[in-house]
Amino acid sequence: MKQLDLNQFIALIAEPQKTKLLSASDWEILLWVLDTARLEAWLFAQIKQHSTSCILPPTVASRLTSATIYAERQQQQVRFECQTIASLLAEKQVEPLFLKGAAYVISSQFYSAGRVCSDIDALVQHNDLETSERHLKMNMWLSQEVDDYDDKYYREYAHEIPPMMQSERGTVLDLHHNLFLPVSGRAPNISQFWALRTRNENGLSTLKPAAALVHSMIHLLMNEEVTYGLRDCLDMQSIIDTHNSESFWLEVSTLVVDNDFTHEYQLLLLLLDSLFGRETVKQQILAQQITADTKTRFWLWCYRKAVMPDHPQLCNPYAGVARAAVYCRGHSQKMPLATLLKHSTVKLYKAARKALVGEADKE
Repeated sequence: MKQLDLNQFIALIAEPQKTKLLSASDWEILLWVLDTARLEAWLFAQIKQHSTSCILPPTVASRLTSATIYAERQQQQVRFECQTIASLLAEKQVEPLFLKGAAYVISSQFYSAGRVCSDIDALVQHNDLETSERHLKMNMWLSQEVDDYDDKYYREYAHEIPPMMQSERGTVLDLHHNLFLPVSGRAPNISQFWALRTRNENGLSTLKPAAALVHSMIHLLMNEEVTYGLRDCLDMQSIIDTHNSESFWLEVSTLVVDNDFTHEYQLLLLLLDSLFGRETVKQQILAQQITADTKTRFWLWCYRKAVMPDHPQLCNPYAGVARAAVYCRGHSQKMPLATLLKHSTVKLYKAARKALVGEADKE
């Protein structure tokens, strides 16, 4: 089976105009890999923006156009759902602050061409969480079914409640009260992030770019799931390129230092530099005199491989090892060791019971 070399793939993502050199067979492989990462529409937007002379093979153009239509329709849905959620919660004097993909789509501060969202993430004040959940349930947003243990995990350990789904349209909402699990001991001072929110021209609230960058960093480097990690890296690089200024970096630095995310921040800059090599990031690495010790170099190697699309036609040696390391690292950061061992034991028991008995454990 012909494969796309990892370094070639990274080079194409960093400089999409290089796709004009691809053969038809290379394009076929690239499109399969991009589909896994949900980046087909993103690539088409980049090509149209940066390479007016690029003539695509008809089948490639058709597929990328189809992906773009899908992304645009989904973004319309996201805007509608965000307006609906905000209007519903306003009835209870609750202000939702939209995060990540939804925020990029609804705010002109972010570049969102071709961006596809898995769900809608929104933040509310902790004191408003119960009221928000109850009012959404009264308006056809239903909590996804989880067993008693998982429900307790969400409500006592996590920074969000169980996912909610709009019963008619199937849209999934993750309602947060923080940006990381309180049980971890590393949840940020959420009041600092609330202070860095902005209300957009459509009346919807999002984080300012600096806070959005730090949140995306937390999401990528402190969780075990990196399936769409490359998309997150592209989001963060876009935020940096768009808002590169002294005031922006000062806000980022303040959030990072005040919330003890210095290691993650340095790792992020080194990761973005290794992937895209942009001057906006290189300048910060030099200005802050960031160097990689042995531990940082190891995690840089892991994340550079782990965030890549998991597709057999992408040649990414030892990617399984890297993803396993990232998975373990993410879980180790979510909760203290004693809590993690207890949680892991329960989850293993539940999985074994389901596999043997054929039913979920109801507890």
